[in-house]
Amino acid sequence: MPSPSAETVSPPLEVSPLEWLESSLLEFAGSLGDGAWLSVALILLGSVLLARFVQWASRRYLGSRGEEETFGRAAFTEVHTPLAITVALLGVYFSLAVLDLLESVVVGLIGTVLVVLWARASIRIGRHWIEMLQEGEATYEFAPMFGNLWTIVVAISSVLLLVSIWDLEVTPFLASAGVIGIVIGFAAQDAIGNLIGGVALYFDNTYKLGDVIRVEDDMRGTVTDVGIRSTTVLTEDNLLVTVPNAMLNSTQVVNESAPQRHMRLRIPITAAYGTDYELVEELVLEVCEECPLVLDSPSPKLLFKEFGDSALVFELRVYINHPLVEKRAIDRINRGVYDAFEDAGITIPFPQRELSFLEDDVGYEFDERTVTDESPADRD
Repeated sequence: MPSPSAETVSPPLEVSPLEWLESSLLEFAGSLGDGAWLSVALILLGSVLLARFVQWASRRYLGSRGEEETFGRAAFTEVHTPLAITVALLGVYFSLAVLDLLESVVVGLIGTVLVVLWARASIRIGRHWIEMLQEGEATYEFAPMFGNLWTIVVAISSVLLLVSIWDLEVTPFLASAGVIGIVIGFAAQDAIGNLIGGVALYFDNTYKLGDVIRVEDDMRGTVTDVGIRSTTVLTEDNLLVTVPNAMLNSTQVVNESAPQRHMRLRIPITAAYGTDYELVEELVLEVCEECPLVLDSPSPKLLFKEFGDSALVFELRVYINHPLVEKRAIDRINRGVYDAFEDAGITIPFPQRELSFLEDDVGYEFDERTVTDESPADRD
């Protein structure tokens, strides 16, 4: 008996693998004659065994990975159950096809179950990915926004698949959706602007949670939450301020915590003319060494900046470990410098002017026409 050619074994190019497998099973059941139920039993048994094998292999894989939480482990945890159910439902599908009991309603129900299962698994995998990104690099603090977008994409794709499975007529709905979309677009311009602003802030890596930012010199605070629409900032007065992302994207934002947490302060210091500037430097640096808020590295420096109108002007440059301790550090340094100068007898001058009056030997002569007893109203 001649062996079947490759053309009779492999599926034609114009036929999908699922249709080819279904037709092959029908031919196999027809060759059995009255033994169609035997083929159904074999298909169901094979699908159940394959589903069991998938679960067993999944447990073996997860067990071999230990307790380490990785994205691959989390994804496989969410996928292995839908995969086993998919294998079992495919067995039911082919069994009904062999018995010629495959109705459109049954196909729709099976497809709906599969779409819901895989949509749920996809959303959960996306959430695991977002969580791992947040636990890792701080660069991904905007990741929750993309997690929400991923959920929306999966939901829309699932709805489109269900529409295709049930072969629904969607033309009237599309027309209505177009009109509704235009109305919503005009009504939600601000929300869309904030969303786009949030995406731009994410890619620019402007700030992250815990950073101290200054917005156009009007507001300064710590970033406590970054959302799709807005960013929440805790000010120095312990007030929560919600700032739209569109505003942050269009204005100047100074991140005082980047690229590093420590921050340099510039503190002006004055001393009276005639003061030994080396003594001033020695006293100021001793105050910085005793202040716990000042970092040792980079080391503090005192610069002789200029000759002022009434004093020698110095500038102290020190580093602190966090922007939020700026005012406390300035307060302690100023107190320490004042006490040190007072003990050393150094005067801190206040703004003053020296006026000199020059006496003219010639003097001035006034005639009667210049100085009179008449009032301006009595003059002609």
